Amino acid sequence: MFATLENNKRIAKNTAMLYVRMLFIIAVSLYTSRIILQALGVEDYGIYNAVGGVVAMFSIISGSLSAAISRYLTYEIGIGNKQKLNIIFCTSVNIQIVMSLIVMVIAEVVGVWFLNTKMNIPANRLYSANWVLQCSIITFMVNLISVPYNSLIIAHEKMSAFAYISILEVILKLVICYLLYLFPGDKLILWSVLLMSVSLIMR
Repeated sequence: MFATLENNKRIAKNTAMLYVRMLFIIAVSLYTSRIILQALGVEDYGIYNAVGGVVAMFSIISGSLSAAISRYLTYEIGIGNKQKLNIIFCTSVNIQIVMSLIVMVIAEVVGVWFLNTKMNIPANRLYSANWVLQCSIITFMVNLISVPYNSLIIAHEKMSAFAYISILEVILKLVICYLLYLFPGDKLILWSVLLMSVSLIMR
């Protein structure tokens, strides 16, 4: 009876944290979009979304893998097999590293070719667009490699930690939006590098 009550409390707490996380991220992301549009301008904002979106298509892979990894980790945690848990986790990390390298090769070969020959981008912004592509590739690789670690947090039902990390990440993105107003130079390149830096720090 006591164990059931504790489980219900934990489920309620985790659910509440995830809802708070979702609402906060939506609110801050909407506000961030407006700020970054003003900072970059319509043209550069469009370039970032078009070029970054090509790499973002691969995020479908990371979502599916995260669900699969979480399932196996949760099962091993449930039966208390720590040795098998370590094996699955290490294997997952290795698989993610290999997959990130495969995606990098595809993005570097096909992505660079497509960006420079097929996409309708002004010639004077092509250099900046290539920076966006490279930063997006690195960001995606980091996110892909971090999938097993996120899955382990979820498998242990540490939703509060998961929520805090996500909330801190969107706050940092909001901060770097305002940094664009403080520094001169190519804001599109600066935004791409800063966004990549946030991903590296958070992962």
